[in-house]
Amino acid sequence: RTHHRAREGLAHHLAAREGRHMLATYFLLSASAFGLAPSRLPPRAASTTTRATRPRCGAVGSASQSVLPTAPKDVAEGLSVAISAALAVGERQLHITLPPNMRFGIFGDPGKVTIGSPDSPPTVAELQRAEFELAYLVAETFRGECTLVLESQAAVKAAEREFARKGLPTRPRLVSSLSKAYKGGGGGFGGAAGGAAGGDAGRVVAVLRPSAAQLKKAVCPEGGAVLLLNPQAPPPARFAPTYVLLDNPHPDWQGGLLFRAFPGDWALAAAGFGGALTVHGRAAERPSLPDIDRGFQAVRDDNNPFSRAVGAAAALRRRGEPDEAE
Repeated sequence: RTHHRAREGLAHHLAAREGRHMLATYFLLSASAFGLAPSRLPPRAASTTTRATRPRCGAVGSASQSVLPTAPKDVAEGLSVAISAALAVGERQLHITLPPNMRFGIFGDPGKVTIGSPDSPPTVAELQRAEFELAYLVAETFRGECTLVLESQAAVKAAEREFARKGLPTRPRLVSSLSKAYKGGGGGFGGAAGGAAGGDAGRVVAVLRPSAAQLKKAVCPEGGAVLLLNPQAPPPARFAPTYVLLDNPHPDWQGGLLFRAFPGDWALAAAGFGGALTVHGRAAERPSLPDIDRGFQAVRDDNNPFSRAVGAAAALRRRGEPDEAE
């Protein structure tokens, strides 16, 4: 009952005060309501769940139908809920993938965010802000009690300046390598006395844009969790796909989205003439590239004027084909 009242109060609070500046408050409340703080993580089971024994995506509760996000705020909210759902069933190795330029307005005006536009690549500054904001959202989910592994010491210094302007209950520990994350102590922002370097910070490690080499070295701390944020290579099978919003999911196609929010199914979607996303297929397991290719081709081949796929076909194009709008 208390949990239900907390959720209702949170929903009312969000409805009463819309805006990007409420994201921080929302995640601090949601972390408490869902019991996500690292100090509340249940003990690791003696027998860990593997991909072979993990329940099928649609087998957990009523959330098997992943609802497509329509705005960055939906992504931010869904990300927190998906992390809590994965932790609740004992997943301790998670991976999260968002479009590299997805920004939430945490560190200033996000500007125009166009997802899945290969002809308009984001600037270096936009990419860095997007990375920091994703890292910050994950840190908020754990009330700051975590270690964030960034790509370089320069990135650590830049993130320190951004994070210092926000009011997390505990400062996350920022480090520039996995080795520093697992050693404990040291590091910037949170590594000093009074910060979160000791204790709970070491129980949750989130690695931003890990390389293929780092993926092999990323392990779950004792009694904690490890998260991969926008990995640069396919993560090992032991990592549960927790929140995946992948634009242009097939190298031969321009357009389309692949989406999954734990514990839901995988959804293949494309945008129609009006810009609204339409789901054209769902699967319990992640579709392979041939599956995605067949799905997109079916959308393109659908000439039924009453089909919802017709409008979506306008947003899909095989690379190298002429744009029908031109």
